[in-house]
This record gives sequence, structure tokens and C-alpha cells, in this order.
Amino acid sequence: MIAWIEENGLRIGTFPALDALAPALSVWFTTRGGGVSRPPFDSLNLGSHVGDSRTDVLENRRRLKKTLGIGANRVARGGQVHGTEIAFVKRGGTLEGTDGFMTVSRGLALAINSADCFPLMIHSPSEMVLAAIHVGRSGAAAGIIGKTFDLLYERYRIDPDNTVAVCGPGICPRCYEVGRDAAMAFPAYARMRRVKGWHLDLPRFIRTETERAGLKPANFFDSGLCTACESDLFSYRRDGDRTGRNWTLAMMIRR
Repeated sequence: MIAWIEENGLRIGTFPALDALAPALSVWFTTRGGGVSRPPFDSLNLGSHVGDSRTDVLENRRRLKKTLGIGANRVARGGQVHGTEIAFVKRGGTLEGTDGFMTVSRGLALAINSADCFPLMIHSPSEMVLAAIHVGRSGAAAGIIGKTFDLLYERYRIDPDNTVAVCGPGICPRCYEVGRDAAMAFPAYARMRRVKGWHLDLPRFIRTETERAGLKPANFFDSGLCTACESDLFSYRRDGDRTGRNWTLAMMIRR
């Protein structure tokens, strides 16, 4: 179940059920309101590569970090190229060409930029390690989820029994029409609709891949929100290339 933070004009989703399993983990996702960007990026656009004013984007980010109590230089984010590159980070900043991060640094927020693709956060409370990955169709097909778990097992020896995964908003299968070639990359997760062609169930693929990697089904948390269905979220598929970007952030807090 989602709970909402409504402060300073912002409406931010959270996952309170995490408190019992992962008390050091905070995960948030943004919605459109409370920023300064003008149409068609209105108003809390957090993407700097979509044609919006850089000044407005920086102000939006400042407002978000202030509301969440995140330090000015304590957000790590990537250039996100729909690949499988994963970086180990200890400080904030932007890494171009990176679709995922891992950290053991508390108080460092990992941010995934999206407007239909899925943000997936993976946390092991016993080893106090956090990963955040951008899961679009291309990255999913190339194996970014399995690669992330492999790195977590190899480098940190995580315990799958207490590891949790949190999936933020992304596009639902009803809204996600794809071509035949894209559908055939996910034969078990694509369905032919009588009128609209192939539709891809990427949320079910993501959940299944985490379970295949050893995650307990009860430790998977999903926002259940579709970016294309919800007008309060940015969606590339719904609005085209002149739209903003949502952020999902995860951070291990100091306790």
C-alpha cells in the first residue's frame, strides 16, 4: 500500500510496509505537482534532457530534496541509455551511460529517472547495500535485473531471505502496445489483443525475474501505478517526447 507525503505543494508516494522488513530504507516517487516548470513539462519535471528550462529543473530538484531532507549533493543519478551498466557509487552526481547504481553509503539517495520505464530498488538489510536500476524494455531483455542480483551476491553476499525489492510506477500492459519483434523478446509476457496488437506485461516480467534471482515473493513491493493511466505522472507513451520525467529515489538512512 502507498502512503503520500503532501508538503510544499508536492505529492510524493512512499511505501510504509517497508518499515517492518527494511527499517533503514526509504523509497519515494514523485508526481507532477508542486514544481515551477511550464507546459508541457508542468510542473515538477525532474529530467534535464527533455527540453525544459535548466533553471526550472534545478529548482524542482531543490524543492524535492528540501522536502525529503536530502542534502544538496547527496543524489546519484545516471544518463540512462537503456543498457545494463551498473556503477558503484559513494557520492552524489551524474554518471553518463549508466542505468543502475549500487552503494553502501547511508544518506546517499539513488535516483531513477522515468516516464514509462520502471525504477527497481533492491536492498539487503543484513549487508546494508542498496541498488537502484532503470528497467525499460531493452534493459530488461538484456538482463539488467539478473546482472544486478549477480553483482549483489558476488560482491556483498546478500541474503535473499531478507532482501527486499521495490518497483515504482511504470507503464501497465493495457497501455503498453509494442511491435511483434519487441513482443517476441518476451514471449511469455506478451499477449495479442484483437484490435490493438501486442501488449507487453513488463511488471509481471520484473516480478518474475526477482523471484528467479531468489527474492521471496512477499518481499516484493509494487506501487501498482501506471504512468500512462495516471494523469498525475509523466508518460512518454501518452504524451510524446515533449513531456517531463518522474523520479523514484531510494536511500539508506542513518540510524
